[in-house]
Amino acid sequence: MKKNLLNNVAVLVLAVGISLLLKLVHMLLPFMFGPIIAAIICVKGFKMELKWPFWISQLGLIVLGVQIGSTFTKTVIGDIKDDWMTVISISIMLLVIALVVSLLFKKIARVNTETAILSVIPGALSQMLLMAEEDKKANIMVVSLTQTSRIIFVVILVPFISYFTSTSNHGDSGKGAIQPDFTDAIGIPHFIILALAIAIVYFLMSKINFPTKQLLAPIFVLIGWNLITNITFTLDNYLIAAAQVMYMIRIGIQIAKLLDQLKGRIAFAIAFQNITLIIVSFIMVSLIAYFTNHSINDLFLGAAPGGMSQIILVAMETGADVALISSYHIFRVFFILFLIAPLINYYLKYRSSS
Repeated sequence: MKKNLLNNVAVLVLAVGISLLLKLVHMLLPFMFGPIIAAIICVKGFKMELKWPFWISQLGLIVLGVQIGSTFTKTVIGDIKDDWMTVISISIMLLVIALVVSLLFKKIARVNTETAILSVIPGALSQMLLMAEEDKKANIMVVSLTQTSRIIFVVILVPFISYFTSTSNHGDSGKGAIQPDFTDAIGIPHFIILALAIAIVYFLMSKINFPTKQLLAPIFVLIGWNLITNITFTLDNYLIAAAQVMYMIRIGIQIAKLLDQLKGRIAFAIAFQNITLIIVSFIMVSLIAYFTNHSINDLFLGAAPGGMSQIILVAMETGADVALISSYHIFRVFFILFLIAPLINYYLKYRSSS
């Protein structure tokens, strides 16, 4: 217990130190890459056994969820409401692209159709793993490794593509009127109300095993808060930086452990699948950008096949439209959960019975 605590303190101190150093040299996403680098150094270099507390990483996600939700003002929601056809179209096209890529992944990795499909669907880790457990033909190890390792490619490729396609001032965490800081806009009574509301929604989502509840619970609460009270705010920069460190240390540990498992044909197939998904997504939105008023960066981050939390961090750093990009990923969560996952489940059961 004491050794684990000392290891966690060591990786935290190293993560903060590296993050500040990266920020000093104007490195892209310093508080995202700093913890990842620190975790890899501790696990691979110092051979430390790290068990980063789950609740700390989840608390970091909740704080990020509050920041995301705070961007959904009445004006922004009105703008997004008129853009739902683009949101739906991009989500459907991305899933079609993923299914096409699954055919190539199947040949390269030499896996069956069940494993290929469950491995490729983006943004649905828990649902795909659950179906892989239930389907006797699916190779759950390949599905798990492919889905979890996608984060490596997302945190490496997506930020750099986004950075060079962004036309906004980097570091602006959203668009529209400048909102007051959290400490200036929210008093203790308001803070208690928000905290209780987030806790209640989080608890209810946990009861029904709803995915991404750490982000969605605070987002939904803040949307309601903004619509009802019209008291808008943005989190202080140090809170956002702290939340990133708290969450990304855990991601860094996962990446460090995954590096040993990415070997041979499966590693090549996984790299091919994820790089192809990201590049084809970029090509797709580059074409769509000609028919919309949105920037390529906003559309790319909305379509990027990765976890919502990592994508939103990139959006904040590159001055993208956080609310719009969040709406793409929130829609994709519901779209996969209530339509795509049941359809895939039905298809796999049909194959199993035939």
